[in-house]
Amino acid sequence: MASAINDRLQKTLNGLNVDSRLSTWLWLFLKSQAPHANLGELGSPAMRDRMADIIQNTQLNAELIEAQSALFLLPEKDLEWITNNKRQNLFISRKLIEKHGYQPILPPTNLTGRAFTIAMVDIWAIEKTHKSWNINQIKFEWEQHSRLDQIFKWFDGSDIEQRLETAWEITKKKFPLLAYQENAPKEKEEFIILLEIQFITTSDKILLMESIKKRWSQNKYRAKLTGKKQYNFILSEKAINRLDKLAGKYDLRRTEVLEILLQMEEEKGIYIPERKALTKLI
Repeated sequence: MASAINDRLQKTLNGLNVDSRLSTWLWLFLKSQAPHANLGELGSPAMRDRMADIIQNTQLNAELIEAQSALFLLPEKDLEWITNNKRQNLFISRKLIEKHGYQPILPPTNLTGRAFTIAMVDIWAIEKTHKSWNINQIKFEWEQHSRLDQIFKWFDGSDIEQRLETAWEITKKKFPLLAYQENAPKEKEEFIILLEIQFITTSDKILLMESIKKRWSQNKYRAKLTGKKQYNFILSEKAINRLDKLAGKYDLRRTEVLEILLQMEEEKGIYIPERKALTKLI
């Protein structure tokens, strides 16, 4: 836990450690209780002194503040699992709204990431034991949910930008609303967030990734065929056996054997003239 700042606010609330987390909760609490009070911007130099003034000069006294914090704020250890991961924070916010009918606070512009998520939990006005149970349930659901990330392990390969381009091309066709609402993702995490915001089911995500990987393989195959054409030849069984023996001997594909033989004959010009000469003598 961070050390308390020994200023007027800390002295006013000497029963609490008024660190960054508690001062954020206090700013939001006072805003809700005294909406017209001038607290200054969250985190501004004068904010703590202004909050101390309100506590000292209104009915929102130190005893009430300490009682409210004891009633609603969970211990630090209960929130250690929450990180600055954008996707995790969106998941927690969504669960608070979905499952518990919680109306989220409108955050100050400088309250983001983990700090905002913690503030959402802290300002949630339900009894601490009930809040703890709910937060542990959300933690469990996040752990279960994030285990499904193996669906997207394919993005961890090389050519991440090209993979995301292919993914976005397929995703827009399967879920057209995404194309109107969002820009193309630049990172794997962004792509996953897009799918989660649209509440796309796990089974649909699996099918989507199968389509993406299939298109990727097709694109790769077509790229390899650049500068090549397909021809159908009828070869004698003897020629096919010779081709297979050469391919096996040198660990090459049939097409590779043929390309090497054609190239060498073009460059050296030895065997075809010799064969033609022998044919004329027969």
